[in-house]
Amino acid sequence: MNPFLNDTLIVQQITSFLSNDFEIYNPEGDVVIRIKTEGSLGSRLVKGDRRFTLEDAFGTPLMQVRDPMNFVRDTYEIDDANGTPIAHVRKRFTFFNKRMDIELPGGSVIEMHGNFLGFDFEFRMGDRIPAHVSRKWSGAAKGFLGRSTYAVNFDAEAPEDIRKVIIGAMIALDLIRAKEQN
Repeated sequence: MNPFLNDTLIVQQITSFLSNDFEIYNPEGDVVIRIKTEGSLGSRLVKGDRRFTLEDAFGTPLMQVRDPMNFVRDTYEIDDANGTPIAHVRKRFTFFNKRMDIELPGGSVIEMHGNFLGFDFEFRMGDRIPAHVSRKWSGAAKGFLGRSTYAVNFDAEAPEDIRKVIIGAMIALDLIRAKEQN
């Protein structure tokens, strides 16, 4: 089953010293996507970039989020399973809000808007809101172990390609938060 057809997905972050891995669940609690940090520590230190591969529950690659080394503004690349670029994510400089632009092939832009704590945000395409995201409390034990939980609620009309890009942008947002904390 295509995991991007669910109107609600639960994103569970699992951080450790060397990786930011994620699992994404459907509303029934089944893991539908796993996101794994790729590359060795040595390659990340030398090249400076990181890759995150999204796989379905059976291990089939779905897409990849790349965090290339950059010095001025956080940018991320989202590629489909074949390595074809499907979006470019760029952090916007703001004082109180978290904002990102997600540029799609053809020039369309999805904007991510959130409150200054980044716990509740939405994705906008013009006057449409294809997804709303809210951070959920994971519990003290999970929070101590570096786990964050987000509920992604898609508009029922949001197409699959937009849903994929939004999930990729969720990974980019979490990486931006981790960089800001460090």
